[in-house]
This record gives sequence, structure tokens and C-alpha cells, in this order.
Amino acid sequence: MKEVKVKTQLVHVAVKEFSSRGKDRHFGYIITGSDSLTSSQGSELMERLTEKLNLHVSDLTQLSVLGPALTFRIGPNPKNVTTADLVQEAVQQKQQLEKETGLKIVEAGVSDRGSLTEIPVVKTTRVESGQFLFLSVLCMIFILVALLVSTTFFCLRQRSHLRLKEKLSSLGTDTSTDATATYQELCRQRMAIRTSERVERPETLRNSRLNSVSSQFSDGPAASPSTRSSTSSWCEEPVPSNMDISTGHMILSYMEDHLKNKNRLEREWEALCSYQAEPGAWSVGHGEQNSRKNRSDAVVVYDHSRITLKVENNLGNSDYINASPIMDHDPRNPTYISSQGPLLSTVADFWQMVWESGCVVVVMLTPLSENGVKQCHPYWPDEGSDVYHVYEVNLVSEHIWCEDFLVRSFYLKNLQTNETRTVTQFHFLSWMDRGIPNSARTLLDFRRKVNKCYRGRSCPIIVHCSDGAGRSGTYILIDMVLNRMAKGAKEIDIAATLEHLRDQRAGMVQTKEQFEFGLTAVAEEVNAILKALP
Repeated sequence: MKEVKVKTQLVHVAVKEFSSRGKDRHFGYIITGSDSLTSSQGSELMERLTEKLNLHVSDLTQLSVLGPALTFRIGPNPKNVTTADLVQEAVQQKQQLEKETGLKIVEAGVSDRGSLTEIPVVKTTRVESGQFLFLSVLCMIFILVALLVSTTFFCLRQRSHLRLKEKLSSLGTDTSTDATATYQELCRQRMAIRTSERVERPETLRNSRLNSVSSQFSDGPAASPSTRSSTSSWCEEPVPSNMDISTGHMILSYMEDHLKNKNRLEREWEALCSYQAEPGAWSVGHGEQNSRKNRSDAVVVYDHSRITLKVENNLGNSDYINASPIMDHDPRNPTYISSQGPLLSTVADFWQMVWESGCVVVVMLTPLSENGVKQCHPYWPDEGSDVYHVYEVNLVSEHIWCEDFLVRSFYLKNLQTNETRTVTQFHFLSWMDRGIPNSARTLLDFRRKVNKCYRGRSCPIIVHCSDGAGRSGTYILIDMVLNRMAKGAKEIDIAATLEHLRDQRAGMVQTKEQFEFGLTAVAEEVNAILKALP
């Protein structure tokens, strides 16, 4: 029997009905004939595809590449295009896309999140026509079995819902060593149940999630869903300090004099602007393969001071990410990691850095966009969980503390090792690019929240804004100086501390206003500490 070439094109258009409910929860996938599809090839393919519907690749909320396949999901957009529409366009424009990208498109379709790991990695092969008929029948049987299993699973999950509530209520009194593991598993089950319920009760669940903050951050009862707490009602007291009273008064007097003497401040800033780090080479970051991963050519990691990823675990087989380790006293262990805000193509790299650096606290100092300009790609799911390469990120809670910042808690799982970790993100919302916060008090209160969560840990804190230099450098400068003072340092030189930061990452603290704000914030916190001392 003569051999024929099979080109499988599956499009489950039935999922379009979900888009009318306000949220397209399905993923699209495209399987290519490439043995190992790179992230750049995947991004190019999706860019060509979205252009055909007058969209942009940035409208995608998730894009992952694994082997010869890529998965994606589109977010809200002016054209009201759904994920299924995008898949249908890929089928219709198959030959044109293959011509433009040089990739062979073998299969395109849509699937729910739970079935993504079961997407077959199908390549173009030669089979007999009789085998093709057999495979078609087999696929139909598989679909029927999948529907039956899904129905059974749904019923069982509803039955387990009551038992789950009982476990959650009794977990607080559980002192066994398995309590943490039980809590993590219950979080996953609870989020799965809530995801299915959101179709019917989206607003109720949203209010519940915004007010379900962990007790480790709260000093009082949670606010009701109908109210928003002011900044003053959430203020933290200064952490007990070892700062000597006479040293504190001397430093405070110096800071206040420094801020009043504008000519002195101007001269000091001019000297800082002329400072050159040694060594200052950044050939790796400007390399052909890595330059596309940078938001700005002006802020690139130094060759001698950069975070390196494990190549064998990386989506693009690269060790590069635009992030710098920031040391204080210990040259072997960084206190911070200053990073740019992730791009769509570097989200998986960001979570790999979080995992490999052992980080549990992330400080985000930029809104996602300013005046229509994107500052950072949303690297977390807006609800439920998303998978970025081999890292599953589950949004456990999201709490609005005040108008200026909020806190998110993530449950992070490495799908290769099945290890898990809880990561907390502190997101400051009102600090604009190259500007300063509205008040030092608000940022200092935000810093106290961060340090209260971080206290007792030895891993670095990841700090990022858009380019990872201006706002990130200002925050790290303030935090580093205040931490040194809290440990009893007798001498503080903020200008020398900034030079120390710039030795490790270019452009830290970008404007004179940011430098002056750093001095103001330090002076205000020292004053608060002195008032709190016995």
C-alpha cells in the first residue's frame, strides 16, 4: 500500500463558548516539526500569528516552549480575540506561517490546563492509510474516555469539598511534622476548586481572595471587603535596633544638614555621576543572543557580577538573565539580587532564578505600565496557577494593604523534582519611572513589611523595577544603610555606599532626586528609631 504523509490539524472550536463568560481559561498549542524549538523561534512564530489578527505578542498572557511544542493563552484585547480564534487562524494560515518562519506546523489545537501535559508531541511521519484510519478511531475513543474521566473527577471533587473544609479548619492545631506539606497540598486543592467556582461567583471570590492574608503580615483584623484600609492604619513600628543613641543623633544631624545644603548635595551628585566602576565590562549582556533579553541597553549586567542560570535547566539553553547579585559584607553570599522586570520571553528565566537562588521574597517597585508604556510583563497568574517551563506558580492570596502597595503569596513548584516553596511578592504601585514615591513614610512602612516577612532568612531578596537600576537601586541603598545602622555601625557614608552598589550593577540610583529621596528616607527612619528607643 502506498505511503502518504499525515498532517494533523486539530481545533476544538467548542471552547469558544467560554469566552462569553468573561474569561478564556483554555490554552492553545502548536506542535512543530522541530526537534527542539527555541524560545526565540516560538516568540517569532507567535508574533507572526498575532500580527495576522492585528494583535501583538504582548497581548499573550502566557507563552511556554517545551521540546517541539509551544503553549499559549491570550488575554483581554481590543479585538476580543479568543485563544480558539488564534488557533483557528494558525490552521488557516499554516502554509504562510511555515513559509515566514521556516518551521513545519504539525498540529494546532486548544486544551484545558490539566490536559496540557498530555498534549502529544506529534511529528510529521509516513504511515499507511490503514494506520491513519486506526489512529482516527483511537482518538475518538480517547476523547470519549477523557470526557467520562472528567465527569467522574468532577463528582469526586465536589464530594471531597466538605472533607477539605474540615481539614482546613483543623490544620491550625496540627503540630505534626507533616503540617506544612498538608497545608501546601490543601492550597493546591482549594485553588483548583475555586477556579471552577469562579465562573459562577467571580466577584464574591475576588473579594474573598483580596482579604485572605496570612497572619504573618497582619497586626489586626482583616478589613471588610467593602473597605480599603488607609496607609496609617497599617503602619509598622520600627524594628528594635542596636543603634547607639548618641551615634543616631549625630547621623541625623549630619543628614539634615546635608539635605539643607543644596550646593553640597549637587557637588556630591556630580561626583557620583563621574564615578566609573572597575572592571566595567559587559560583553556577555551585549552578546547577540543575550541583547534581546535586555529592556535597556544602558542597564546591562557586568561580566564580573551577574546571576548565572543552570544551562541544563533553562528553556533556551542559556545561562543569561539581566540580574546582578548585590553584596554587602559577605562577598560570597549576596544580600540582594537587583533584576530588570521580566519580559514575556524571560518569565521562565525569572522563575528559574527565584528557584535556583533560594529566594522567598520578591520586591516589585513598578506598576505593570505607565502612560501606555509597559514596564514589566505580569510574571504571575491573575488567578489559579500557570506553568512557566518547569515551574508551576499558584497564586494563593493577594491582599491590598493600602493605595500604594499590595502583597501576593505564591506557591512555587518545580515540576522536575516535585519540590515546593512559598514565595511572597511585595508590590509597590505608586513609584513612577525615574521619579520618587509620594512620601518617604509610605516607602518606609512598605520596607518594614518586607523585612518583617524576611526576618531570620539568609537567602537574597530579589528587588526589581523596570530596568532594575533606578528605583531598585534607591530602595537597596536605603535598606542597606538602615540595616548597617541597626547593627550598630558607627560611621555611615551614603555616597560611598552608592559607589559600592554601582561597582556591582550599572546605573543604580538614576537621578539626583532619587539620591536626595534616599537621604530623606534614611533621616526619617533614624528619627523614628530614636523616638522608639527606651
